Amino acid sequence: MKAAPKVFRKVIVTGSVLERRMILMTDELVPKSLRRKYTEKEISEIEKRYMAPAVTHYYRDPVLFVGGEGAILEDVKGNRYIDLFAGICTTITGYGHPKYVSTIKWQAERLVYTSSLYATIPYAVLVEKLAEIAPKGLTRSFIVNSGSEANEAALFMSKKFTRNPYVVVCQRAYHGRTMLTREMSAAGWRTCPEAHPPGVRFTPYGYCYRCPFGKEYPDCDIECARYLREVIRTQTNNALAAFIAEPIQGVGGIIKPPSEYFRIVHEIVKEYGGIYISDEVQTGFGRTGKKWWGIQHSKVDPDIVTMAKGFGSGIPIGGFIAHPDIAADYTMTDAFATFGGNPLSCAAAVAVIEIVEESNYLEKAAILGTMMKRKLEELQEDHRLIGDVRGQGMMIGLELVRDRNTKEPATLEIVKIMERCKDKGLLVGKGGLDSNVIRIQPPLELTESQFDESCTILDAALTEVEREL
Repeated sequence: MKAAPKVFRKVIVTGSVLERRMILMTDELVPKSLRRKYTEKEISEIEKRYMAPAVTHYYRDPVLFVGGEGAILEDVKGNRYIDLFAGICTTITGYGHPKYVSTIKWQAERLVYTSSLYATIPYAVLVEKLAEIAPKGLTRSFIVNSGSEANEAALFMSKKFTRNPYVVVCQRAYHGRTMLTREMSAAGWRTCPEAHPPGVRFTPYGYCYRCPFGKEYPDCDIECARYLREVIRTQTNNALAAFIAEPIQGVGGIIKPPSEYFRIVHEIVKEYGGIYISDEVQTGFGRTGKKWWGIQHSKVDPDIVTMAKGFGSGIPIGGFIAHPDIAADYTMTDAFATFGGNPLSCAAAVAVIEIVEESNYLEKAAILGTMMKRKLEELQEDHRLIGDVRGQGMMIGLELVRDRNTKEPATLEIVKIMERCKDKGLLVGKGGLDSNVIRIQPPLELTESQFDESCTILDAALTEVEREL
């Protein structure tokens, strides 16, 4: 049996009189219904019969995946695909990483679940590790199950601390699917006749390709950031509970503002007594390169960082880490998560942090990300559908337009391109308010040769679709 990760081994009490019963893992113990071989058609029929319509898939003919290794997924027929989307910007350590899998197995054999009403080693080790890698001054963590929950918790804590109801969020942002986070999002997901809740206000984001003020960077004086003061003065009681923003908008279309944007916004937030929340659900854990957190590239010190997705690299986990003064009065009467902080999820997250450190992912994301962006910019020169290439590290977006002058979104064309990429063995994501941005957010296990192959496939797909225009 593989040994436990060193970070767990060092805190297990030695000389314990308890004898651990080691389970012999065999395929025979796995339910037969999971072990049997299914066809794509069989799974499709089961889904149609029993799944709610909310569960949907990319592609006209959905792919049935059964395995993966590194940045590669394998379907039921044995076909292999380069995954440039990491599920949804989630499997940051790739598929089947030995340390990650070993950690999950090791923890599952000991204790999968007990609530945070009791102390467990993985929860304690995890929050200690988070404090070591967090932005300056952030030391208090609360663990939940998803990014939506993490953002809800951070916002509630901010309102309680400031005793103010007003929260400012950014246009085109996406912060989750719970009631509050859904109503705070402006990335095109609003399908119900719901209203934005009282106290939520919106401010422009630094979207230079489609500047809401019709200006050009850098001669714009970063008006999109300075407009926050106008929002606060005219739409609040001249005070804030919190401002929340993604360092790079993910669902919104991989939109990266100028670095000055966050410095200006941070100054205004502090001027009006607000708490600065950096939503790092997609930008956290090294994806943007060099730094653990996306906001650190702007030299801004947030009061709270929220996290999920890559945090567990596929195992559900989310949470926040905050300044101790802000967290001091956030108690069990305010929040509790039945599954939050469970040993299995926390163990997986500890493994993720160690893998990022040991594999030097922070440096790799910067170096490989720079190369990726350069090659995509070369593709832009050859393809009129690519209107803009943007992003940082291994989080890059290609905004597709039918005409570079009018910037008409290529909403139909992107679907065709994604289908052709899939047929050739490449998976990419989709985002943007008009669903016209190719999202490239691969596992950090991706290799340069795999990305070269990806560019070849993307080049061919773009060429085929452009011929049809």
